[in-house]
Amino acid sequence: MKFIYFDIDTLRPDHLSCYGYGRSTPNMDALAADSVLFTNAYASNTPCMPSRASVFTGCFGLTNGVETHGKAALSVDTPPETALARVITWNKAQAVTVSSFGRHPAPWFYNGFSHVIDPSYRSRAENFQRFSGSAVNEAAMEYLDGFKGGDLFLHLHYWDPHGPLTPPPEWIDYGYEPDTSGVSQKQLDGLTGSALYRGGLHANVHDRNDLAELIRRYDAEIRYTDHLIGQMCAYLKERGWYKDSVLVLSADHGEQYGEAQMILEHGTVHDSCIHIPLLLKLPNGERAGTVCTDPVYGLDIAPTAVRALGMKAPENWDGIALQDLLDKKEKPRAYLVCEHGLYTCQRAVLKEGWKLVHTFSPGIWDFPEFALYNTEADRTESTDVKERYPKKLEQMKRLEKEWLEQVLQGAPDRLAQLGAADAQHGMQVAKRITQQIREQNNTLLGRADR
Repeated sequence: MKFIYFDIDTLRPDHLSCYGYGRSTPNMDALAADSVLFTNAYASNTPCMPSRASVFTGCFGLTNGVETHGKAALSVDTPPETALARVITWNKAQAVTVSSFGRHPAPWFYNGFSHVIDPSYRSRAENFQRFSGSAVNEAAMEYLDGFKGGDLFLHLHYWDPHGPLTPPPEWIDYGYEPDTSGVSQKQLDGLTGSALYRGGLHANVHDRNDLAELIRRYDAEIRYTDHLIGQMCAYLKERGWYKDSVLVLSADHGEQYGEAQMILEHGTVHDSCIHIPLLLKLPNGERAGTVCTDPVYGLDIAPTAVRALGMKAPENWDGIALQDLLDKKEKPRAYLVCEHGLYTCQRAVLKEGWKLVHTFSPGIWDFPEFALYNTEADRTESTDVKERYPKKLEQMKRLEKEWLEQVLQGAPDRLAQLGAADAQHGMQVAKRITQQIREQNNTLLGRADR
């Protein structure tokens, strides 16, 4: 059995045509036609390191200890023998990652992999994020050309949709006008005049045309990555492996393009950040072309992988095997809880069209301690309705408390502690860059006055 995990950085599902977007992503559409498409998949923890720690440990950030970046993210508290790759290799399968993510000095990322292939060095990339996804495919195919058989878990990580947006020029489509309607004119006016980190002055967005151009380049990165997914699927078909393999396509998080006070960043629990695509292709066309609306997490990929490889998931994992959910062996979750701990410290509770956002630290931005959104009526999460629905607010708070009791088992709330100390790793970066932008802006204004 081969389990192949396409891990696409910073990929929003609402920019894929299989999720209803107006721009074509034909290769991901073809994979979706062979897969179960999950419409309510969310990253339990964001951004990059917390998200991948949740997948590779099978546990929430509150359990594994990774809620932010920096030194606090270099180790995990979960037992090393329960790491996803360790479970796989100890059961005599190959676990292979093709990713530059390991250049973060985090041993938990490597734990258990039989092969760690970093294409950034062979691409002479000065920065671990700045190399083409074509290098991932080249390295993956080189490994697979020499593969001797047996069970395999293959993790393929593509940075391309992550900022800064530098798509190959031939993939930029100037023949359409990107949709910016998710950002109201009031929101845009606030952003374009903002000297905050990832505000308009920092992101060089001065009007709606600038925002549209950013989205155009984001779409180009996605179209290019779609091309790379098509290459890998074609390779698997040529080798006769595609039909019998399990394939998963997902993301660590999304990206903000004007939503929730930021541009070209993933710094909150807004849906633009935490809602992720999730496709699951099962062997031999099983459940091909079906849609699952049950709420699921990205960390469910871990038990899904070991289930596909005929192995048993460790008891400490927080995820569920998606196959068991589809086969009705697992009950759907009643609600989801998602956390962010890099720029803000926020926790979201999502249940049946409602979303509670609990902010422990707003960072340098303007977020209330609690906000409530009716996400069915307000998909852009622009109107806080907690004053209008006080009973719903209290109900959602109770769900947060219930979840904490289940997960923490008496342990402290690490996210609350992080926020109380304003210790999220991105805080100092955001403050420093904001101060620089303000000083530069004041200098320019002073020159204009003379």
